[in-house]
Parts: sequence; C-alpha cells; structure tokens
Amino acid sequence: MKRKHVFLIFFFCCSAMLWSQEKIVTGSITDSDGVPLPGASVVEVGTTNGTQSDFDGNYEITVNEGASVSFSYVGMVTQTITISDQNKINITLQEDAAQLDEVVVVGYGAQKKINLTGSVEVVKAEEITRQPVAQASQALAGLVPGLTATQSSGQPGSDDATLRIRGVGTLGNGRKNNPLVLVDGIPDDINGVDPNDIQSVSVLKDAAAAAIYGSRGANGVILITTKRGLEGGVKTTYNTYVGVQTPAQNLDFEDALGYMEAFNDAIPNSFSDETLDQYRSGVGVGTEALPDTDWVDLLFSQSGLQHYHNIGIRGGSEKAKIGGSISYLSQDGNIPNYKFERYSGRFNTDLKISNKLDLTFDLNFRREIRNQPRELLLTTRQAYRLQPLFTAINDDGSWGSGFNGSNAIALVNTTSLDENITNYFRGVIKATYKPIDELAFTASYSPQYTDRDRDAFVAGWVYKENSNAEPNTDLVKNNNLIKSTSEIFTDNFNFLVNFNKDYGKHSLSALAGYEFIKTQSENWNAFRRSFVVPEFRTLNNGNAETSTNGGSATLFGLESVFGRLNYSYDSKYLLEANVRRDASSRFGPDTRSQTFPSFSAGWVVSNEDFFPESNFITFLKLRSSWGQLGNQEIYTTDDDGNPVAQNFIYASQFGLGNANTVLGGSSQVGGAQTQLANPRLIWETGENFNVAADINFFNDKLKLTGEYYVRSTKDIILQIGTLQPSQGFDVPFRNAGSVENKGIDISLDWRDNIGDFNYGITANISKFNNEITDLADGLQELPPGQTINRLGEQIGSIYGLKTDGLYQESDFTSGVLNTNLPSPTFGAVAPGDIKYIDFNEDGIINNDDRTIIGSTIANTNWGIDLFTSYKNFDLSISFIGESGRDVVLQEDAGWSFFNAGKIQKWQTDYWTPQNTNAAYPRAFVASSSPNWRVNETWMFDASYARLRNLSLGYKFPSELLDKLNLNNLRLYVSGQNLLTFDNMPAGIDATVPNFTTGNFYPVLKVYTLGLSVGF
Repeated sequence: MKRKHVFLIFFFCCSAMLWSQEKIVTGSITDSDGVPLPGASVVEVGTTNGTQSDFDGNYEITVNEGASVSFSYVGMVTQTITISDQNKINITLQEDAAQLDEVVVVGYGAQKKINLTGSVEVVKAEEITRQPVAQASQALAGLVPGLTATQSSGQPGSDDATLRIRGVGTLGNGRKNNPLVLVDGIPDDINGVDPNDIQSVSVLKDAAAAAIYGSRGANGVILITTKRGLEGGVKTTYNTYVGVQTPAQNLDFEDALGYMEAFNDAIPNSFSDETLDQYRSGVGVGTEALPDTDWVDLLFSQSGLQHYHNIGIRGGSEKAKIGGSISYLSQDGNIPNYKFERYSGRFNTDLKISNKLDLTFDLNFRREIRNQPRELLLTTRQAYRLQPLFTAINDDGSWGSGFNGSNAIALVNTTSLDENITNYFRGVIKATYKPIDELAFTASYSPQYTDRDRDAFVAGWVYKENSNAEPNTDLVKNNNLIKSTSEIFTDNFNFLVNFNKDYGKHSLSALAGYEFIKTQSENWNAFRRSFVVPEFRTLNNGNAETSTNGGSATLFGLESVFGRLNYSYDSKYLLEANVRRDASSRFGPDTRSQTFPSFSAGWVVSNEDFFPESNFITFLKLRSSWGQLGNQEIYTTDDDGNPVAQNFIYASQFGLGNANTVLGGSSQVGGAQTQLANPRLIWETGENFNVAADINFFNDKLKLTGEYYVRSTKDIILQIGTLQPSQGFDVPFRNAGSVENKGIDISLDWRDNIGDFNYGITANISKFNNEITDLADGLQELPPGQTINRLGEQIGSIYGLKTDGLYQESDFTSGVLNTNLPSPTFGAVAPGDIKYIDFNEDGIINNDDRTIIGSTIANTNWGIDLFTSYKNFDLSISFIGESGRDVVLQEDAGWSFFNAGKIQKWQTDYWTPQNTNAAYPRAFVASSSPNWRVNETWMFDASYARLRNLSLGYKFPSELLDKLNLNNLRLYVSGQNLLTFDNMPAGIDATVPNFTTGNFYPVLKVYTLGLSVGF
C-alpha cells in the first residue's frame, strides 16, 4: 500500500513537471504587406497538435518549451520557429514565387505555373518594393533574364529605364522595339504605376506567351497586376521614404591653372608665366581678378531631396472587396529648378452580385509635373563647356557674363521655366457572368484620357562684365513663351469567353475573345516673344507681331479576334495553341488584316512513373514553342528629334498650311502632298522559336531555368531609297529587311533557412547575337551616318575609322607627312594627331576608310540578388551588369578644348614631344580638327558591373506593435547605384547615351530612409 502511495506521489510530481513546461503561445499571421492570413496552419512539428488562424489572422496553440512550430499558408514560404520563453509570436509569411501550384498571370487570364509551356517570368511585389525608386521601370533592372532595363539619365521625371525583351528586333526608330505594357489588362505606361500598388509583374518573352496580343506583342509583353481588395477587416498601410541624391559620376575638369597649362601646350605662350605664378600662389584665386569657376560644381549645387508617401487600404467581405491607394512623390534635382512631382490614385472594387455575376469597377488617375529651367543642351552641356576663366558670379554678387552672356548658372536660377504637366485618367468596368462553373463570359470597357500641357517661358537675366561695369539687359528683352497642348482619348472594349473543365486525367481550357481599340489625338501650339512684364506669362501679353501657332489631329484603330486552347493530360503532357487576327487602320484595305498563330508543348518528366524519386532532382519540365507576332509601329522624327507615329501612310495625304507662300506682299495658306503613299505596305512579322528546361533540385530549394531562342523579324517597315529633291516628296515607307536574334536566358534561384536565419540568392544571365539577315533590293547596307545597318552585322553598328596610334615627329620631314604614309583629306596633320588606318588601301584617308568599329547594343546582361533575414532584421543586395556595348564620346563630352571649351582630367594624357606614348592626341583649340571624327580613340568599352541596391531593414517586435495597435512597422535604409565598376574615363557613367555631346543628366546615387506601417 505504501508503494502505491509512493508511486502516485511520483506520478503527480512528474505530471506537474511536464505541465509546468507547457505554455500557451498566441500571435498573428500576416503577409509582407501586413494583411492578415485567415486559415493559416499552425502545427507542432512531429505531432498532430495544431490549429488554424482565425478571420483576422490570429492564432493560439499550447506547446512545450523547446518545441518547433510550423506556420504555413497556400502560396507562402513555410516558417518553422523554435519556442523558447516567448508567449506571443507574430509571423510574417513571404510569398513563394517558386511554388509549382502558383498561379501566373498570362494574356487575358491566368494559368498554373506548372502548366506553362511559354516563356513567362514573374516578379513579385516584394522584389519591386525592395528598391525605393521613383519610376517602376527602374525596379526591373537585373530581375528577369532576357529583360534589360537601362537607366541612362538621372533627371527628375526622366529617370525611367529603357526596356528591351530579348534584344533589338527591328530597324528604325527605337520606340519600335518597346515591349507592350498592360496594367490590369489595359495598355498603360509602366512608370505611371506606383511601385507599392504592384502585386506582380509577368514578362511574356516568347511568341507562345505573347501571340495572344498579336500585332502589339512583337517585342514581348509586360503584364502588371495591381493589388486588389481581400476578404477580412479593413487594413491600412502607410509607406514613406525620404532620400537625397547626388551624381554617381560627373565630368571632372581641370581647374583654371590646369586649364591654362594645358592650353599653353596647345597654343604656346597663351598665358604668361606671371599669370600662372599668380594662380600657383593661390592668393585671390576665384575672384574677378583671378577667375577659377567650377561650372559643374556650381550647377549641381543642390542635395536633390526626394520624398514619397503612399496610403493603401485593402479589405472587404465575400460580397464586396476594395483595394485603393493614393500616393505622392516629390523629386528635386541636383540642379536648381529641376523638379518632378507625381500625384496618383488607384481604386479597385470587386462586387459579387450573385453566385453567377461579378462586377469590377476600377479607377486610376495621376498628375505629373516636370519642371526644368531650360533643356539640357543649355544647362549641363554649357556647364561642361564653359572655361574656368569665365566668371559665373561677380564679386558684387551680380551675374557674370560667362561667355558672351551665356551663363548656365544664371540661367537655372532665373525665372525661366519649362513646365510639362500630364493628367491621366482611366476607368474600367467589367462584368463576368458564369452560367455554370466551367464557363464564364466577361465584357469590359476602359476609357483612357491623357492631357499634356507645356508652358515654356524663357526669361533673360541682367549680367555685367565685372562688378564695376554697366548692367547688360539684352537677354531680358529677348524673352519668349511656347505653349502647347495635346489630348489623347482611347476607347478599349473587349469581350472574352473562358471555358475550363477537367475530364479525369484530361484538363481542357479554351479562350475566345474580341477587342476593339480606338485612339484619337489632337494637339496645338503657340509662340510669342517680347513680354514687357515677364511676370505675366499669358500669350496675350507678348508681342502680337511675333506670334505663330499650329495644330493637328489624327486617329488610329485596331480591331482583333483571338483564341487560345490549352490541354494537359495527367499533369504530364501539355499543349497550347494561340491565334489572333488583327486589323489595323495603319495599313490599306487590302493588307489591313493579318493572322498571328503560335503553338507550344511541354513535358513534365518528373511526373512520369519511371522518373526516380530523389532529393537531387525533384522537378523536371521540358518545353518548346513556335509562333508569329506582328509590329504595326511606324514613326518619323520631328524637328526636335522626337518620334511621331504615322497612321495613314498607305494613302495619299494632302496637307494645308505646310506650303504657305507670300503673294502680293501678304502670306497665303498653301497646301501640298509631301509623302508618297504605299498602299501595298504590310505588317512587320516576327517569328519566334523557343526551347527550355525547368529543373528543381534538393527538395525544390534550387530552381534552374535555361532557354534557347531564335527571334527573327521580316518585312521591316523603313524609309529607304532615293528621290530627286525636285520631285518634292519624302522617301516613302516600304517593307525592307530582316533581322535575327539568337540567344540564351539562364536563371537560378536558391532559398533555404537555418533556424531563424532565412536566406536566398537569385541570379540570371542572358546573351544574344543580333544580325541583319536581309535588306531590300539586294542592298548590302543602308546609308550610313555615325552608325550603319549592314547585311550580316548587328543593328546600329558604330561606323568610324580604325586607328594606328598617333603620328610621331619621325612621320614628318620638314613638316611634311612622309610620302610612304596615306594622305589624310580631313585637314592638315601634325605630330600628335591620330593616325588612321587606310582601310581600303587607296593611299588616302577619307570617309571611304570607315568600317564597323563597335557595337551600340549590350548583348550580355546579368543580375544577382542576395537577401537574408534573421529574426527582425532583413538585408538585400542587388548587382546588375552588362557588356558588349561601346560608347563614343564627342564634342564637349569627349574632345578637349572643343569650340572654346575646356579639358577633363582624363584628357590630360595628351601627346607632347615629351609624352609621345600618350593615350590621346595633341591638345588642339578649335571648332574642327582631323582628330574629331568617329574613331576608335573616342570609343570606350561600356561594360559595367554595378551595386544597384543595398537595403537593410528592421521590423519592430510584436510586443511594441501591440502597444501601438499596429500589425506591422518596418524601418529601413537603402542605397541605389552605390558602386560602379567600368572601363569608362573617370567621371563618365557607362550608361551615358551614345554619341553624347554633353547634353545629358548623370545617373544618380540615392540614399534613402524609409518606413512601412500597417494598421
């Protein structure tokens, strides 16, 4: 009996010890935006002990200390936490972009990623918002293999990235190579979308994925899906950041002393030793007596403050959901009065009217204001040209004369203002009716309205030759105003029928659709000079005798029918077929319509019974596709170099006001036909072939995708041929030429965790070869300029002279070039000038010796993203790079002393009798020189590697959030464009525009402090 008592006492003591180790753990489960995840699984690892989160994402579970608890949710990365002394644990689950059951947005719908047979890459919201950028296009840099996003300017409002998918596919204006961008299914500008509004981005790279868009998908398609409402309580987010920016690199010039010493090498004794000694002493340097003006430093004089605010609301019930946001971005330039502002709003509403009928109402608006005092040609280029001996600011604080009144510092600080305002509105109403679960009818209508206003007032300024001189007011009298307005209205209507049904192991889906797009545009402009009171800048206050005006209008339409058929058997064998027939108003009645088909197939090898079960390879899919796409984009260029779309070139067009004349002493309106028609013009057609493999290793921790593609374009629309000037016509457009791109895309994705330490790395690389495979009428090349399009070569090859070092004194006898050397025809040469190669060996050096010396296309691009998180800290690092592109620098950007200019520090390695192995030719002061031609000396390898972004964040602990009644609070610091490794001359970024003469705005480093709050 005593033994029983002892046993019972021992049993209760042990039980008490066991019970003392148990504890109740509570908390909430949300996504990366702080939105609650109802129904998330919470399970003690290795047991059946578990629960689910409630409607608000809250959970409660009883476990022992030291137990491991798994938190999981469909489409999210599972997290496992070891319980120690915590009583409350809030969990943030990240989306799992690599899950095989992930649903991917594709053309006019969505598909499971496992069933995709085309080339589609997905970028998730957290990858976009990881980089606090002003323009959404910048955030895509380095994220998608085959997609290049190149930012070549830091000017506020114009710092977007140029997007290209799988190279340059066609000849002509660069805009013909732009991919189609759709936001929630409607064509839009990617830079008009607030990055925090983006849910995901799908990049459709091959014809199988893009053919459903027919004539608009020739250069690939980017589908942006914005955030919508979710079931659950209303949740509010606030995202903000403040940042400062500074040029990542900028031209670095010699100061006044260095300038004069180099100038004396060009023109001996131009500056006396006495003057040089005064500067060397340092006494009085920088005054009117001894000017030493750093024009670049004075121009880029501001910190470039920017700040951003976004308030988002998401919530709703089963019957009604809403997702909305409003945002504001302000971005000041480093140059005074350069500024960009954007106000935007987006409201997405989903209503469930009944079990069969759903309605969607979306509204989106934005207002963008771009300000600059004058164009870059008169600001940055002037600062890169004006000598340090010219005075910007006199000793008495008045504006200096600069060069004959040209003073970039005075210009940007006057009341001159070139203001461009864009107002955009888009509405969407969509109805979906499902009579049965397998069948859905969807009709949508989306009107879009864009209004652009430009108000460009050029104000003069008063300047003085020196502090004691009389003020000069000539520039003030020459003020003027340009006003212009354009309006664009687009109707977009489409009707879709979707069918989806599974028949045992067979799965079938079909889509049929109709789409109609009509765009109307109108613009006008007016100009006047001599505003007596510059503060009153309406046109009526200018001199009526100086007025001019003009205007035009046009329209364009596209009507399309399309369809898609998908079939899969047992999730192993996949087939897809697309077809679209487009009719465009840009072509004549006989050639207006064209059909674009595509076919693709996939084989999920890992689902076969014979595929071995292994942790090494856990998934394997092979896929291939073929298809055709069209391109209807036709452009000319206006007087300012801007592209102008052409809509009716198949017809003879007679214009009024384009051939005015003077009769009897008065102006008379005249008209003329200036463009020959071509009623036989047909579509450009692109043909794509793609073969790929998707492989997952090590229990899906490592994902590898490799693709090989051939992309060809034929019947390219160009203006080629010759007409006599007496005929009075521009050269007509015609179908001429073919281009081919062959390339590979490779991407790797590794994700894993070690306890609380989560980490991942994604890397991608793409490489292609571009070749012109045919030109019309047996032509071998098109008329060249700085670039050439030649059969067998890539588009836009740099066309110039090859070099063989520099002439030395031994190449001359009594000042005359030795007779055994080819004779240059560009002007007299001397020791230290560039020695060109006589490429055609005819004994003379002229334009006939030009050949292809470089490439304007970066044919290799790569990106690496590293991201880690440990408990409340997270860190991400992004690298990007490219190679294959060359850059030619000209005039004020590349040639020292050009046209009374100055000299950069890298240019001081010039030839002298004492420096005969110099990198650059002798210093030469003039507006023309035999050295200043497109040649290898001024061409540089523009390959680079860049630390694109580094971000460090901290999420505040749940205990503090509970006290503040918040569900998310994250503070982060970020740096953009922090380091660049390249082969360019010091001070010049590798992404600078080719053949630049100095009118560019350098790419910027941006340092940001940000905050994300969830309520």
